[in-house]
Amino acid sequence: MTAVLLPELLHIHRGQELQLAQGTISQFVLAQAEQTRLEVGFGWVPRPDAPSKFDVLQAAFERAATTGEPLPVSDEHSDSVIFTDSSVNFAMRYWHDVNHVRRNLSFHLTDELELSLWHLSILEASGFASDSLVWQLLHADLVGQVYVMALSRRFPLDQARFAGDCIGAGFDQGVLAEIRRQA
Repeated sequence: MTAVLLPELLHIHRGQELQLAQGTISQFVLAQAEQTRLEVGFGWVPRPDAPSKFDVLQAAFERAATTGEPLPVSDEHSDSVIFTDSSVNFAMRYWHDVNHVRRNLSFHLTDELELSLWHLSILEASGFASDSLVWQLLHADLVGQVYVMALSRRFPLDQARFAGDCIGAGFDQGVLAEIRRQA
């Protein structure tokens, strides 16, 4: 009887672990976004017309720094995310976009990868090793998206499912599964 229940119990335990990791990474991102807001003097607002080119982001950053008005961040592709809700995804985009400008990293995939690795280094410095579920979630979300974009010229169709595939089947298998999905 125990052998029948064990896979089910493991699945439940893994689901609880994943929920805890999502809550932890969400708190971490919100704290990073708040710290960034205090450093630069402006916040963020989700918008469908947020900057999608680096020079436009630089101009929006300068305007926000001068006026204190919030930086527009993309509100697209936020229905299914690795965080507790889409508002945390917007905070992540803010932290990410501000650091595009602060670190002078364009939207080219090489710079996106460098910025993603920088985010992960901040997470590691906060005590989350690469074998932690929290780190794996952010790695799939950031680095995984760079790989999917490089290989298929699109973002993952469902970020939460993509991250789950990367964690459950392994990063490489998760990326492969995503690029084989049809848009």
